[in-house]
Amino acid sequence: MEKVKCQEAEAGGKVVEAVRPRGQKYILDKWTYHLPSHTIPSADIRETLATDVVVVGAGTSGKAAALAARQAGARVIQIDRHTTFRWGGGHIAAIDSRLQKKLGIKVDKDEVCLQLMRYAGNYPDQRKIRLWADYSGETLDWVMDMTDPEGIQTLIYQWPRPAGYDLKTEYYPEYPVCHWQTDGVNPPSSQSLNHSLALNVLQKHALKSGVDIRYQTRAIQLVRQEGGRVCGVIALDKEGNYVQFNARKAVVLCTGEYGNNPWMMRKYCPDHADIALESNIYMIQHEDLLAAPEPLNTGDGHQMAMRIGAVMEPGPHAPVAHCSWAGPLGVDPFLRVNREGERYENEDVPPQSIANSLDRQPGKIAWQVFDSKWEEEIPSMGVGLCRYYEVSDKLREILENKTTVKAGSLEELAAKINVPVQAFKATVERYNRMAKMGRDLDFGKRADRLTTIDKPPFYAGATKHDFLVVMGGLNTNIKMQPLDSDRKVIPGLYCAGNTVGNRFAIDYPTMCPGLTHGMAYVTGRLAGLYAARENV
Repeated sequence: MEKVKCQEAEAGGKVVEAVRPRGQKYILDKWTYHLPSHTIPSADIRETLATDVVVVGAGTSGKAAALAARQAGARVIQIDRHTTFRWGGGHIAAIDSRLQKKLGIKVDKDEVCLQLMRYAGNYPDQRKIRLWADYSGETLDWVMDMTDPEGIQTLIYQWPRPAGYDLKTEYYPEYPVCHWQTDGVNPPSSQSLNHSLALNVLQKHALKSGVDIRYQTRAIQLVRQEGGRVCGVIALDKEGNYVQFNARKAVVLCTGEYGNNPWMMRKYCPDHADIALESNIYMIQHEDLLAAPEPLNTGDGHQMAMRIGAVMEPGPHAPVAHCSWAGPLGVDPFLRVNREGERYENEDVPPQSIANSLDRQPGKIAWQVFDSKWEEEIPSMGVGLCRYYEVSDKLREILENKTTVKAGSLEELAAKINVPVQAFKATVERYNRMAKMGRDLDFGKRADRLTTIDKPPFYAGATKHDFLVVMGGLNTNIKMQPLDSDRKVIPGLYCAGNTVGNRFAIDYPTMCPGLTHGMAYVTGRLAGLYAARENV
């Protein structure tokens, strides 16, 4: 037997030892979160293939990168560890798309970019946010050029806005940049988004144009000339054989994020490591979103790049950890109480902010509370991610299912949700007084979203905290080329999507729903074009 040293991705990281039979290949099992740092022996490589550009990852940024590079004339091989492409959600943020222009929607790029920077504590590289703002419209038009002929309709999320809605008066503004798509049969909804509609079309175009797509092929090591260019990647195919893909021009990393990697979460995003492991809606299986035989989004691209000198961006890394189910009426700002029966915040906040405050409540438990007048009150609750502003049969059904508690009195409701009766009644009584007064003396919520709770039956629903992904990437320049510790470009390598760092910090800004998808399309498309234009 021989011992193989496997160093963690960062310089100076802990060295661990893995034992393998002498002369045999180091084969990763499906639960491996650390990629090997030792050089894969050339004798172990079963097959070698050559192309111009290798795209690692076939999700949103990968689809854009592979197709853009091929349209620019490069030969492209795309690999992905999954059995198909991974997708999640369905919102796509863009500014100045042809659909927005058609509807007369004007969004101030300067305002949006500055708001995003302020929201993130001025941590991000504003040039990357501006890159999205400047290129997202034309990039989404490029996508729609392919999806429109397939009968896929693109819509603006929650448009038109209800009468009287004024973005300028909102505590948390949400800009009309969010696009989503429908096949014309099943209209999109906040509960059932389907980003695969567009990705299937992009894959169809990629295959037709000659992109060689290989699934169940996990990249584990970049190939770099001594101190020079990245010229390929070594991967494991589904039989466990090493295959080397040589790239004459460049490799593009589109490998997603690291939210399913326990050690990376604990190292880079420790405050959300536990929730990521306990309630990650994209972990292994999630209805039809994934049919993965192993955890995806384990930071493979980050690790491979760091092992040849790339550097992870400084923290804090931004988690996408929504309370997308803040109660039966979504994130509409009805009264919320904690397990002690007390109100604890201005409820007029987006799902990400609800999750943040929930983390600091006793037992991390809260309840949305309202009464039978909810149908009259919903139209005044505003719009936004996971908010309802129209009454529907679907909402009525939600109020009658097992996720909603219903009672004829406040005492009975308190008992059913297991909060102290007297404290709960006192909270509701004070809330009612302030609603009638038209002024929130405790948290400053706007008067038109203060509603009395005095007409039975009374309702309550638990607030649920989910983890989706984490936004932490590598230091790159504005062309998405990773930088080493001396801030020098690692040639022959590009990043896209969630491998690109310095786009977010602290928190995920839901003022632009679909911003990660919008950035994935933009960075993927541009990285693919840059890679194809490499002169070597």
